[in-house]
Parts: sequence; structure tokens; C-alpha cells
Amino acid sequence: MRKMLAFFALARAFSQQPFSLPAWLQSYPGATVTVHSSDSIIESSYTAAAQPADIVDHYRKLFEAAGLAFQPNSDGLGMSIRSAAPECDLLIQIRSRTEGAFVKVNCSAKSQSSLASASPGDVKVISSGTQSTRAPSTTPAPQAHLTASEMMEQHKRIAAEMGLGVHRQYHDAAAPPLVWPSWLVNVTGAAVRAETGIDQAKKPMLRARYTTNVPMTEIYSFYRELLNAHEYPARSSMTTGHTMTGIQQNALGYVEGANYPDGAPGAYSTIYVSFDRQVLNGPITVSLRFMTHEFIASRGY
Repeated sequence: MRKMLAFFALARAFSQQPFSLPAWLQSYPGATVTVHSSDSIIESSYTAAAQPADIVDHYRKLFEAAGLAFQPNSDGLGMSIRSAAPECDLLIQIRSRTEGAFVKVNCSAKSQSSLASASPGDVKVISSGTQSTRAPSTTPAPQAHLTASEMMEQHKRIAAEMGLGVHRQYHDAAAPPLVWPSWLVNVTGAAVRAETGIDQAKKPMLRARYTTNVPMTEIYSFYRELLNAHEYPARSSMTTGHTMTGIQQNALGYVEGANYPDGAPGAYSTIYVSFDRQVLNGPITVSLRFMTHEFIASRGY
């Protein structure tokens, strides 16, 4: 079996047609941007030496120039901007930092169902990627006529009313319960058999493994959608391999996500799903891992 591994060499990543951030969505001037991308999501982040209100105003001008509705909302930790842009579903998060503001931009590829149902020129604010099972927020959205400074003042007031404060005080938090999520299932929908294991840090984790003949593209899509639907924003990749005779086939990939039940930073749980085949047209082995992590507030918070 191991000899067959010689037939595979990592080549170009499997993908649908690659996409990029909208050309009009420029980062705040002067910021150094870090970009991570896969075949269905692009994440860019940067820290700018500017006030969050200035960052919000920067994006307001970009959205207005692009003809998109602009509705920033306080999310308890800062400001979030969601939009169904023509190019992708956008989520922009703006967080206050001592050195200025931290900005994270998620550009998620639209699903085929959303593309089919969208009307030409129809632009509306929707929830991005994940579906939440929590009760709807009662936090009022800032009014469209407010200036960026007024919106930030409203955010500070809302945060104070929620008992969070503009600068939250963090506390140590125990790891979430190490209990296998009932929705983390086989690609066919069947339950998997989880067992206890140890991760690289010698901490307990739960894991499961199975083999399947379901196409790797379906496995990839299934777990991306599953994690996103349960508030584990997914990062993922899939790679092709080729035999010595040049035949190419999807060879391996992964999907991973993290969930912060009480908000980040804080205690959290992670799910990591990997899948690979060792022979051409052979069965695919799917490995699932579920881990939980405590939070120590004294380390920089």
C-alpha cells in the first residue's frame, strides 16, 4: 500500500474557478494586508493606525461608490459589516486595538443556490456564511444617517448597556465540555463512532475515522457547509495528485473551524476534518477530530 503513495505528488490545488476580493474593496490606506485564500473563501486582515470610526467611514465611502447598502452593526466586540456583494458574501469586522484598529475581511463564494435565486441588481444585507441557532440579537442597528463618529459612540453606549464596556475585562474560562457534537456525522448522514485520544499537546480529544467511496469534492463541500451551519467558520483546502503516468485526481484535503461560545478571545472548541486516498480511484479515508481549549486571561488580556 505504501508503495502506491509514490504515484502521488502534490500538484496544483483543487478548486473551482479561483476568485479574488472585489476590486473596489480597498484596504485602509497605509495598512499592510495579510491574505489567506482557498477555492471558496478569501480572508484578508490588517492593523491600521487609525480609529475604528475612521475605518468604518472608509468602508462607507467604498460601499456607496459601489452602490451597495451600508449597515454597520455593533456586535459587542466592535463593528461588523455584512453585505451580499455581487462578487461574494462579505463580512467585515473592525476591532479596537491599542495601536489603532484591527480589520478582518471575509469574502465567501456564493453558493449555487444563492446565485440561482438572486435577481439581477438585487442587493440586500444578509447574514454571511454561518447560520446561528442563538436567539436574534435585540441590539438596534445604527441609523443610516449617523456619521461614523456617531456610530462609534452608539457602539460604546450599547456595549456599556450590555455590561461589556468598550475595553472588556477578560477572565479565565474552562474549556467547553468535551462532548462529540451529534451533528458531526458521516458524509452520508450516518452517525460516526467517536473514541477518546490525545492531541499533540497531550490533551484529550475525541476522534473518529471511516472510509467512503463518495467523491472527494462532495466530502469537501459537505463538511464546509456543515461547519459553517453550526457556527464553526470553515477554512479549507483540497489538493490534487498525479500518478507517474500523469493521471490527476483529488488526493487529499481538509476542513477546519473554531467556535467561541462566549465570544473571542475566550474558551473555544475546534473541529478538524481531513480526507485522503492512497491509491488511484481507491477509497477515501475521512478523519474527524474534536478538541476543546481553555482560556487564560492573564496572558496578554
